[in-house]
Amino acid sequence: MIREIRLHRAMPIVFFFLFFFIRCSEEEPVPGDENWSFVVVGDVRQGYGVYGKLVTYMSRLGPTPDLAVCCGDIMLRGGNEVEWLNFWKYSEPVTEKMPFFIVRGGHEGNDAASEQVLREQMDFPDSVFYYTYHDEDAFFIFLDTEIRGEEGSIVNVQLAWLRQQLDTSAMDSKVHHVFIFMHHPLFPQGKYKGSNMKNADELHALFLQYPKIKAVIAAHEHAFNAYRRDGLLYLTTGGGGAPLYHGYGGDYYHFVKISFYIPENRINVKTIGLFNETVEDFDI
Repeated sequence: MIREIRLHRAMPIVFFFLFFFIRCSEEEPVPGDENWSFVVVGDVRQGYGVYGKLVTYMSRLGPTPDLAVCCGDIMLRGGNEVEWLNFWKYSEPVTEKMPFFIVRGGHEGNDAASEQVLREQMDFPDSVFYYTYHDEDAFFIFLDTEIRGEEGSIVNVQLAWLRQQLDTSAMDSKVHHVFIFMHHPLFPQGKYKGSNMKNADELHALFLQYPKIKAVIAAHEHAFNAYRRDGLLYLTTGGGGAPLYHGYGGDYYHFVKISFYIPENRINVKTIGLFNETVEDFDI
């Protein structure tokens, strides 16, 4: 009985330290020692409770990432301006500190009305939703797998444009790293395994011609996956708030942090989970 009473008396202290540890891990991230970084999230789908936490962790990283990317499916219904307002509201911790780039997902819609709203919300000056960005010694290519009549593929005008961007980056001595973003993964490894993009083999063969490409990053599957094909890294990050796909591995809420260590000539990938914990940690 004495032992039982002592255990009960100690429990509040145990819970206090456990609570303190969790609060510290959530609110005071350990600063990184990288030269620079960027962060990626995907598949929010109104999961703002989860997304809000992840965005807060992103914003508290030190040093502050140079940019953030969302690989699509930020909403349930395309063209819904209320959902856009909610998304931007919860994204403020990031948008106040760094540029934020969005890749169109299937839920953003590709009908005329949805595209008009997307163009207004993202301030796209052109009629297309694929574009590039250059930062530090890296070149970022954002693709659109949702073009009307071309869903689940990169073909025609966009493919010609992609080839041109890859050629340009290959000849640019200031570009050492290329990262490609899209919503649909070329080779899904989870729930949609076997449902490859329509011209996945063609795109993969194209990417292999450009050694500066360090990773191809997508979402769509609500989990995390790192898959190498012929040495090229394909990342899937779909743990931004949408219901998780269980039973395929990587089924946890997260965002991805990619860090550059210039003196070591090293690029590191981490996934940061719902309690600000590092789950995956590996070098490209």
